[in-house]
Amino acid sequence: MSYFKILFILTGAFISVLSVQSPAYATPVIGIGSMYDVLTPDMQSMTKRIYNTGDSTAFVRVELLEIKPGRKNGETEVVQKELSGTTPERNRLIVTPQRLIIPPAGFQSVRILWPGERESERYFRVRFTPVMPEADDSFGLDKKAMSAYRKDTLHAGLNVLTGYGTIVIVQPEKPQFNTAIDSAGAAGITVKNNGNATVSLDNIRQCRTANTDCGAVTREFILPGRTHTVGKKAGYKTNFTLIEGNSKRALSY
Repeated sequence: MSYFKILFILTGAFISVLSVQSPAYATPVIGIGSMYDVLTPDMQSMTKRIYNTGDSTAFVRVELLEIKPGRKNGETEVVQKELSGTTPERNRLIVTPQRLIIPPAGFQSVRILWPGERESERYFRVRFTPVMPEADDSFGLDKKAMSAYRKDTLHAGLNVLTGYGTIVIVQPEKPQFNTAIDSAGAAGITVKNNGNATVSLDNIRQCRTANTDCGAVTREFILPGRTHTVGKKAGYKTNFTLIEGNSKRALSY
C-alpha cells in the first residue's frame, strides 16, 4: 500500500476523547468534504467549507504539517508553526483562520493560500480538530461561557469528537505529465510517474465485463518518480481513470 494511500486513511478521521460518563449529551459533528485538495498552477488560493452537522457548537483547531516524501517511503511530517503578525510568509502554506467556531447545522470557510515559489511540487496535511475551549486558546470565550459549554455540551456521556484531515497538493508552476503504463507484466499493471506532478488513478475496479460484476473501488495517488502496480485478477478486466492535471483518460486492461 502506497504512503499516500495510508496517509489518506490516517488523515480521514481521527478521534479525541474528552470525557467519560454515561448519558449522551449534545455533541458537535464536523465534516470537511473532499479529503484531498489540489492548488493547480492557476490557483494561488482556494476556499474550503467546514461543516457542523451536530447539535452543539463546534470549536475547531486547525493544524498544519508539511509532508516531505523520501526516496523509499521514508516520508516525514514537519509541523508548521502558527502565523504571527499580519505579513504573510512566502514559501509556506497558509490556512486561515486557525480557530473556527461553527454553530449547529452551520459551516465556516477557511482559506488555503500558497504565496510562494513553485519550483517543485509540495504536500501538506491540514487537520481540523474539535476541541474543548480553554482559557487563552484564541476562541475568545470568557470563563462563564466556557463553563456553560462544558455543562450543556460535554458534561456527561462518552464524549468522542471526531476530527478530519485533508491532504493539500501544491502543483509546480509548470507541471509536466509523463505517465508510463506497462500492462504486460504477470504481477499486474505497472504505472510509473515520470513527470513532476502527482497523478491519480481514480475509480480502480476489476469487472467481469465492461462495467458489471465489479469489485471494490479504490484510488491511488502516484508522486513524481514513483511507481504503483495495479493487481490483475484472472477472468476480470481492470479499469481505472488516469488523471493528469485537468486531463482524464478511462483505461481498461
